[in-house]
Amino acid sequence: MDSRELLKKYAAGERDFTKIRFNSRSLRGADLQGINLSHAYLGCVDFSDTNLSHADLSRVKMLGAILNGVNLSHANLRGADLSGADCIGTDFSFANLDEAILSGADFNGADFYGIEMDNAILIATNFRRAKNFNGPGQGSFLCKTFLGDGDFIKGPDWLE
Repeated sequence: MDSRELLKKYAAGERDFTKIRFNSRSLRGADLQGINLSHAYLGCVDFSDTNLSHADLSRVKMLGAILNGVNLSHANLRGADLSGADCIGTDFSFANLDEAILSGADFNGADFYGIEMDNAILIATNFRRAKNFNGPGQGSFLCKTFLGDGDFIKGPDWLE
């Protein structure tokens, strides 16, 4: 599915795009509030300044996606893979990031107000200057991770 087709269907009232394989490179500035993209493949897509609040992005693959300035407030990102994503200035307030994979993602200036992050996998994740980040929750795995307070979690030696 390409961006034109998705936006046309969304404008017509469709919200369920479960398991789509997106083959466009940009949805910049779109208003996709409440969309269901669970289990979709959205790698390397530019979502800059897009409204994805209240979206279901559970188990989505967004490897290398550009999420700068995106509104993800109240979004379900449970089990989402945001490895290598740019999330600069992104609003994650009250989002569900349980079991999310955030390896190598950049969260500079992101807003994490109201977040509890259980069972997240945080490998080479940069939370430097992340606003309102409460830290990873119970059962989270951290390795080579910079937390918002400047702490660096090295992780186990066997990963060196």
